[in-house]
Amino acid sequence: MYELLMLSALMSRNMSGYKLRIILENAMLPRRKISNGVLYPLLDKLESKGCIGFDEADQGSRGTKIAHITEEGRRYFAELMAKPVAHDAKWDDAYRFKMRGMHYIDSEEQISILQDYRDELAEDLHVYMGVKNHLTDLRDEEGTDTNYYQWQVRSMDFVSTTLKAKVDWLEAQIREIEKMEIVK
Repeated sequence: MYELLMLSALMSRNMSGYKLRIILENAMLPRRKISNGVLYPLLDKLESKGCIGFDEADQGSRGTKIAHITEEGRRYFAELMAKPVAHDAKWDDAYRFKMRGMHYIDSEEQISILQDYRDELAEDLHVYMGVKNHLTDLRDEEGTDTNYYQWQVRSMDFVSTTLKAKVDWLEAQIREIEKMEIVK
């Protein structure tokens, strides 16, 4: 997942490790710090795969090295973009990371990724709505702690509203890409 984000960033321009760290930190939700213990082994791994190389920065930069993507890195980036996203604990991040590299792939691939993400979110939305309905039924039963269940329902409302907003946004992006393809 981090490899994809790093390669995507380097597709646009060469960067120092410091700048790549900022990109990684800002891409995470919730935003979190990326340690040297995560960043530099990742850079070393990408370099050993032949995906990136390093150049010395200009004079006065205290030995700063600037990373650049190689042809192997571009090939690996395309492979990562085409790879299906596993539905694990980081699947939402993986889709968002893919979206950061969308302008480097064709519109058919863009639509496919957006549709896959939308479908995953829609499935989760369906599950959360079922949970909300179940909690609403429990809340309405006589003899229950109504306040407890009310907050459980509100929590499901929050999650469902967020998921629905994401689904709506993805559908709008898909329509926009399809519309742009018709114009071409």
